[in-house]
Amino acid sequence: MEGKAPRVPLYFWLADAALEAKVGDIVGVRCWFKSLNFLEKGGPFRKGNESRRQWCDRLRPEKYDWPSLDSLFSEMDNIVDKTLRVDRGKSFQLEILGPTEISEYSCSQGTKVQGRELGQVSHQFDFSILTILDPHKAEIIHGTLSGLILEVAKRATEYDGIDSIRIADDFCTYNGSVYRPEFTERVLNTQTELAKVIKGGGKYPVLHSDGNLGKHLSALGHAYSGLHPLDLRSKTTVADALEWAEMLGEVRRLIPETVFFTGIPIDLLCNSRVSSRDLVDVGRNVVENVGSDRLVLTTTHRPYPGWFFADFEEKALAIRQFLQGEVWS
Repeated sequence: MEGKAPRVPLYFWLADAALEAKVGDIVGVRCWFKSLNFLEKGGPFRKGNESRRQWCDRLRPEKYDWPSLDSLFSEMDNIVDKTLRVDRGKSFQLEILGPTEISEYSCSQGTKVQGRELGQVSHQFDFSILTILDPHKAEIIHGTLSGLILEVAKRATEYDGIDSIRIADDFCTYNGSVYRPEFTERVLNTQTELAKVIKGGGKYPVLHSDGNLGKHLSALGHAYSGLHPLDLRSKTTVADALEWAEMLGEVRRLIPETVFFTGIPIDLLCNSRVSSRDLVDVGRNVVENVGSDRLVLTTTHRPYPGWFFADFEEKALAIRQFLQGEVWS
């Protein structure tokens, strides 16, 4: 994180601590709290069969019984203790879902049977609509969650075995923020405040946010020690990914001190028609454009539903060999 690694570290984001320790240098400590996981069962503020106006009028977010901090702390203690036992020689990055992402989940319709079978989650972005139709109620939800997550982040800095803390808080598509400008500013202020809390506790803050952060890159790059995955554009083909690698070089010049967690497009990793050599070529171009000092070669997201490590193990080993200076040069 200080730009002094002897080689570019590798982080395969697999949501499996033992597997991440086996193939890479960094292990994720995934603190996705059960009491705040509304994706499968549906959120407490989900829309029923009523109109959007009826839905907004019905909502009473100020009366919702949010989980206590003690319960969140206890669950986090157990997750951290279990994950740190995997391999004490690795670097550990604790992940917390941010208030914007959980706000969207709180309005989620839940996963249908077919979605559960396929391992897929759909987003209706009803919360983004709520920020327009009833900004006051949206701010109650987001503000309450912001307070909870700030305290959780502060507590997370107390773990000796944790090196960095990643806040996962999506708010953009490839076209920019999905929220109105006033609420986008609120999101950015909260994300910056989270980074300050983490830095104040002596840990490195890392922001995961899908989509093109565009004009927010400078502010977030200076607030956070690291950014993931710098999803500036589509990377569904090798040619697209090579253009993306050049764009990363432009971002590097904008924020030279920020660590980039990126470089392995999941679109190519989970594509049987893309060869190991092609994927390594994309990774090499990322290193050449970004520089090796403040880069952790990382998958841009978790594997696609239905894909397992065995399905792309050859590619993963090729990337590791490339970073270790073996073959592929």
